[in-house]
Amino acid sequence: MRNEGYLLIADISGYTDFIRLHNMRTKPLVGSTLANMFEAHADKVIRDLLEAVIEKIEPVMQLNKLEGDAAFFFCPKSPDDFPADKIFDVMTSAHEAFNQKSSDLVFVQACGCDPCLQSKNLRLKIIAHRGTFSIQKIRNFEEVTGEDVILAHRLLKNGLKSNEYWLVTDPFLKGLSPTKKAKFTKSRQNIESFGKMALNLIEFRSPDPKNEKIERKLKLFNYLRQARYFMKPSMTTLLFGKQKERNFTNEY
Repeated sequence: MRNEGYLLIADISGYTDFIRLHNMRTKPLVGSTLANMFEAHADKVIRDLLEAVIEKIEPVMQLNKLEGDAAFFFCPKSPDDFPADKIFDVMTSAHEAFNQKSSDLVFVQACGCDPCLQSKNLRLKIIAHRGTFSIQKIRNFEEVTGEDVILAHRLLKNGLKSNEYWLVTDPFLKGLSPTKKAKFTKSRQNIESFGKMALNLIEFRSPDPKNEKIERKLKLFNYLRQARYFMKPSMTTLLFGKQKERNFTNEY
């Protein structure tokens, strides 16, 4: 059955540089152990940042799946006069929650491993589109499929130099109220398999996360705090298990 509605991807940029394990595992003796620790730390931070974003978006859109460092949402069209406005509002809330969580996690830098030191460089990108899609049910899983789903994912493979932005399609923009439409600027991008597209962009330049309350603490305090933090599983780990999600950049 074909559905008309909205598709959204919240993607954490900087993940590739955030975790650099390609050469570490080849180092003798401690290489594999360190790589496993780095990966565990990276996964924990990414998952907790995604949790903060998901919590804000889920009241309006349904989480379909986690895709590595991204979360994919959908929802059917709404009879509201400006149905996209609600999505715009949760995008705003998600962006604020991401930055707040980044600030709350400043203490992980006390760990000293590369992912923890680089965590301050993580930023949030959001893609939004209105189109059609199908929902296929296989056992207890729902798979959202269709050309517009592919397009939404391909929009992440653009030529923008920024690592923190919202990029939405014209069909999505048309559902916004005039005040919210005015916040976007036009951006033409060459999208793989779809060619040149007229899109709509808001860029952000959030500073590196700071937290004076945490930074005033003794280094030993923050070191012990990060050690406890990495011992606790994320909610996404409890809900989705430890199995890694598919890499959507390869899938699409």
